Amino acid sequence: MKEWLNKIIQDDTLKVLKNLDSNSIDVSITSPPYNKQEKNKGWLVKNVKYDSYKDSKSEKEYEEEQISVINEIFRITKEGGSFFYNHKTRWEKGIMIHPMEWLLKTKWVVRQEIIWDRTIAANIRGWRFWQVDERIYWLYKPVKENKIGKELESSHALLTSIGVFLLKETIHTLRRFHLFYP
Repeated sequence: MKEWLNKIIQDDTLKVLKNLDSNSIDVSITSPPYNKQEKNKGWLVKNVKYDSYKDSKSEKEYEEEQISVINEIFRITKEGGSFFYNHKTRWEKGIMIHPMEWLLKTKWVVRQEIIWDRTIAANIRGWRFWQVDERIYWLYKPVKENKIGKELESSHALLTSIGVFLLKETIHTLRRFHLFYP
């Protein structure tokens, strides 16, 4: 595990996770590719390119991959640990696809859904309201059978489930929760 400390690792996520020790991580944060179907990109994201990843899987394949990765993160997380999973709702052929559909198929307890008001996204397609939100799911690995976990301190409980985050504020908040140790 020490060989991974303070290093940026660029490789297949599932492959890397399988090499990490079980119950060794306190907290994880991720924002995976959204399976936007590269061929359907709008003007804002048409030039986004991945080196080797293809963001155009079938919905079934994408969801199975997400569940596998999320469950591996569960395996490497210590009891009482947290995982912050960033995703958004998506639409395919007029059907809304919500991340909760696959999160509920994982081993995690969904502790909170935080709606992130990004305020910057452009309306790529005019057939629905302008989507400026993404979701951050606070997932919790129970200690034994305690699915609730510890109660938040009063000062933390004042935070809301809707927020506009800036990087500096987010890191400060995570430090207050003792979830980020740079």
